[in-house]
Amino acid sequence: MHHHWQDITISVSLLAFNIALIPSILGKHKPRFATSLMTALFVIPELVAFFSLALWYSFAMAFVNAVFWATLAVQRYAQTRPKKKH
Repeated sequence: MHHHWQDITISVSLLAFNIALIPSILGKHKPRFATSLMTALFVIPELVAFFSLALWYSFAMAFVNAVFWATLAVQRYAQTRPKKKH
């Protein structure tokens, strides 16, 4: 079964979401760690579904989305971890 228009529709939506995350990645203010980590993890079932349906553009955009959210989680963790005293 071929889902060409669905793949385009989903991938364009995810592309827009990914573009919207760029200011957060580049900026000083980050979402909460738990929010970023959970969102990155919740995208994984989407990746599996897109892969199983051969929605390759959607899979690629969801993968980027998961990486962006994981990046935000790491950035937030780095901002909030206690500084070591020498």
